[in-house]
Formats: sequence, C-alpha cells, structure tokens
Amino acid sequence: MSVPNLAMWGAAAGASGWKISQLIRVPVDRDLRVITACTFLVFLALTAQLAADPASALPGASSQLPKLLQNVVLTFFFALLIILLESIVDSRGVASRGMVEIGIAFVASCGLAATFVLADKSSGSFSYEAAGSATMQLLFYLIGNVYMAYATGRGAVLTWRAGDQGQSRVRLSLRVAGAGLVICCLGTHLPRIASTTGRLGLRHDVVPGSGLWTTPFLALGISIFFFGVAYPGVRAGVVKLRLWFMDRKHYRRLRPLWTSLRQAFPDITLLPTTSQAREAFRVRHMRLHFYRRAIECRDGLVCLSPYLEPDEATDGSSTLSAERLREGLLRSTGGEPRAGVHVVARPADPGMEADLRELLALSQGLRE
Repeated sequence: MSVPNLAMWGAAAGASGWKISQLIRVPVDRDLRVITACTFLVFLALTAQLAADPASALPGASSQLPKLLQNVVLTFFFALLIILLESIVDSRGVASRGMVEIGIAFVASCGLAATFVLADKSSGSFSYEAAGSATMQLLFYLIGNVYMAYATGRGAVLTWRAGDQGQSRVRLSLRVAGAGLVICCLGTHLPRIASTTGRLGLRHDVVPGSGLWTTPFLALGISIFFFGVAYPGVRAGVVKLRLWFMDRKHYRRLRPLWTSLRQAFPDITLLPTTSQAREAFRVRHMRLHFYRRAIECRDGLVCLSPYLEPDEATDGSSTLSAERLREGLLRSTGGEPRAGVHVVARPADPGMEADLRELLALSQGLRE
C-alpha cells in the first residue's frame, strides 16, 4: 500500500466526511448535494483502489474487480463535476450538455468494462504499473486515461471560468482546485496516454517509467484539488476556532467578578451554575455562555450600584475600582445603600469590546 495512494484516500475521506456533515445540516441545498455526491464517488473510487492494491490488508484485496469499479466511479464523478461547473458558468442548456457528459462517461465505462472482461487477469495484478505489454490491459488504461485527460482538462477550464463569477474566497478555492486538475492532467494522464499508445502501436514505451513517477503527481493533484474544494470551510473553521479560544479565555477571566456578584445577588443568574472544574471541560456554545456571563456581570453591577459611594462624575455614572467593588459588596450584605441605582464602570468607548475591557479589568483586580 503506497504512501501516495494513502494520501489520496485520506484527502478524499476528509473532504467527503466534511461535505456529508454540511449536507446533514442543509439537506435542501441542491448544489451541495451534487458536490457531496462527487466527493463521495471519489472516496469510493479510491477505496476500491486500496482494495485492489496487492499490498492492501483490506478484505477481498486479491480480486481485480475493485480496479474496474474505481475507474467507472471516477468517470461518473467527473461527469457530475463537469455538469455542476457548467451550471455555474452558464445555466442555459445545462440539461442537454449534462446528457452529453453522462453519455461520454457511459461510453468510456462500457469500454473499460469490455477490456476488463477480455483482459488476462491471471498474473495477479491489474495495476497500471504491472500492465507491461498486455494488449487488453493497456487498452483498459488507455481508455481510462483518455477520458481522465479530457475530464481533468475540461474541469480545469470550467473551474477557472466559474472562479471569474465568484467572490474572492470562492475564486481562490476554484483556482486551487483547478490547479490540482491541471497537475493530474499534465503530470499523470497525458504521459500515461503517450506510454500506453507507444506500447500498443510501436511496441516501445516512449515515456519510460511512467508507472513510477506519474503516481506522485496524481496524489499531489488530487490532494490540491480537495484542498481547493475544502478551502472555504477550512478557513471558516480556523476563524471559528480562534474566536472559540478567545471567548473561552474571556469567559474564564470573568469568573472572579461574576462569582463575587452572584454570591451577593443570586437572582442575576438565569441558568444553573456549574463548578469551576466542570467549566474547564465546557466546549459547546462558548460564545453564548461568554455573553451571558458578561450580561450577568453587568446586571450584578447595577444591583450593586446603590451600595457604592457616589463619586464626582458629571454624567451621573460612577467609576469603579476593585477596592471600591469589595467595599460595596460588604455593604450589600448589611443592607446599607448609599445612593440610588446608577451606571458604574461605564466604558470609555461605545461597543461590546470597550465594555468587556472594563469588566475584565475589574475581574483581574479581584483576582490580585
């Protein structure tokens, strides 16, 4: 089982799983259904490739049928991909062009099936590397690579044209996916066409060693293609992960202030409280919990404001330090109000960020 084959399979498995998870959340998205079907077909094809590998530990590895399944599935994957890209580039007449693409894939699949049935499979391996000079085996790979060269070349052109109609992030994603298809076409399928044609017509391999050096190009191209497909989701995931860590950090830093206010005014909490140990393992809805804690801290400061010594602020608000906060908390236990309800720890600037800075500064003061 070669490393390039495993790399291709891993990329396809990751992309397929990600698209299926998206489809579960948005099952009515027609374009997403097509893309999910495409990625899942590639995953099936590469799984069949691993099963056909002589060194594979998968059950049924001795059978040559997975090699046929792999190539047939790939033809229909690219047919669906081309139809999807054509619908993005120009939706007019996509139905008739789609039938043409399905017809081409069907003819190629019939050719693959016919040569596979007629080929001598007694040698124990039906891989491209082991084809040698066997006529039917060479025809099988010639048909497959001719179709794949057409499909990857046309797919690369369509992804480039589709990118011109998308936003910057989508454009970059399509450009990267198209680059992967170009690598597959130029680095694998065209050299293999030349090699198999030479061995069939001239009884001479005009591209020596194509069974060795073209496979890494194929693995590279497929990996880049799936990276391009997954790029928007990966980028969004990185942003979400960064925000999650930031929200978690602020949520935990607010705990000293929140705990002090909650002990003095239990009614400010709307949800059951959890221990600090359980908070350490909280991972879901972190932004919701963080905002709720910030709001509860603000509610607690409003409840505390009558117990704070009034200051000289001209706008009726009150500045607040950790020391004054502790004094107010002590007065609240004895029921000694000093003023009416007023705004305390008003942020210098409008917005949630400035308000958060005030709350974090108070909480840090209580921690020290």
